[in-house]
Amino acid sequence: MKTRQKGKRHTLLQISVLIVLAGFIAGCTAGTPKAMPTTTTASTAIALEPTSPGPTNTPRPTPTPTESPLGSPTNPISLAFILLPEDTSAIDAAQEVALILSEESDLSVESVIYPDFISLSTAILNGDVDLFWLQPLEYLYLHNENAADLMLVTNHLGVNAYGVRFLANVERGFQTYYDSELNESFGDPVAALQQFAGTRPCFLNPDSLPGYYAPLGLLGTTSTPIQDPIFVYDYSAIVRALYINGICDFGVSYALTGDARTAGDVVLDLPDASDVVQVVWQSDGIIPNQSLSSSPTLPLNLQVRLEEAFLDLEDAPDGLARLSTALNYEVEALKDELDQFFDPLRSALAPLELDLTAITRQTAE
Repeated sequence: MKTRQKGKRHTLLQISVLIVLAGFIAGCTAGTPKAMPTTTTASTAIALEPTSPGPTNTPRPTPTPTESPLGSPTNPISLAFILLPEDTSAIDAAQEVALILSEESDLSVESVIYPDFISLSTAILNGDVDLFWLQPLEYLYLHNENAADLMLVTNHLGVNAYGVRFLANVERGFQTYYDSELNESFGDPVAALQQFAGTRPCFLNPDSLPGYYAPLGLLGTTSTPIQDPIFVYDYSAIVRALYINGICDFGVSYALTGDARTAGDVVLDLPDASDVVQVVWQSDGIIPNQSLSSSPTLPLNLQVRLEEAFLDLEDAPDGLARLSTALNYEVEALKDELDQFFDPLRSALAPLELDLTAITRQTAE
C-alpha cells in the first residue's frame, strides 16, 4: 500500500513539475514580442532649393566667309579662250582684251586659257567660266545642255554668218539658180538641189560644217539622195576636181565670204575656172561666225555691262585688233544677237540628227 502511494506521489510530483515547466515556458513565450514582417519603406526625398546655373563656356559659331561679289577684284569675271601654250602672242592679247573690258565695264575681268574644247566645255558645264568664245557646233551643243547663252557674233569678212555653195561643171548640164551680179540665188531651192539626186559629190572633209554637214543637211531637207561622197580636203581641190570633170558630179564650197574659184592658186593654174565651174545654187548666211556666249548663271545686269564693253572695243585703240589676235580670227565688228540667230543652221542640220557631243569632242582631238 505504501509502495503504491509512494509511486503515485512520484508520479504526481512529475506531473507537477511538468505543469510548472509548461507554465514557465508559456510565460516566457508570452513575454516575447512577436516578430513583425519586414517592409520596404520609400525614402523621403529632400527638396532642395534650385541653384542659379553658373556661366557656361558655349563656343561661339564660326562666321561663314562671305564671297566677294562677282566682278570684284577678288572674284573676277572669267573670259575663256582656246589657245595652245605656244600661242604666246594670242595669250598676251587675251589678257589685254580682259584689261580693256575691265576699264570699260568697271568690273574685274580676267582671261583664262584652255588648250582645247574638251577642257573648256568641262569647265563650262561645271560652272567655272562666265564668258567664252565658241564655234557654231560647239554653241549648239552647249546651248542644248543649258550651259550657254548667245551674246555676240563676230563680223568676219563682212558678214556675221556665211553660206554654202553648190558647184558643178557647166558640161554636166545642171540648171543654175544663181545670180552672179546680186550674189544670191533665186527660184525654188528644192528644184535646184534635187537636180543632184543620185549623183556623187566632192565634199571637203567629214568634220567640216560648211564642207560636209551643212550641204548634206540641205540635201536632206530637200529629200535629195546622193551617192557616197569623195573627200578632197581642200576647197581649191574641189574646184580642180570639177574643172577636170569625171571625178565627181558636183561639189560644195563656202559662200558670201569669197569665191573658191578665184583663190590665188586656182587662178594661177586655171584662169578660166569661173567660166567652167558654175554656181548652181547657194544658201543664205546660215552658219554663224565665231561667237561669244555667257553662262546662264551670270547675272543679267553684268551681262548688259559686259556686252556694252565688248561693243566699245571698236572705239578702243587696237581693241578689235587685239581681239583678232587673241582669237586667231579676223574680227571686223561685233553684233549682239539672240539664240534665234542659230535657227537657220538648226533647220539645215535637223535631217542629220547629229550627235553634237561626239562631234565636238572628236573635232577637238
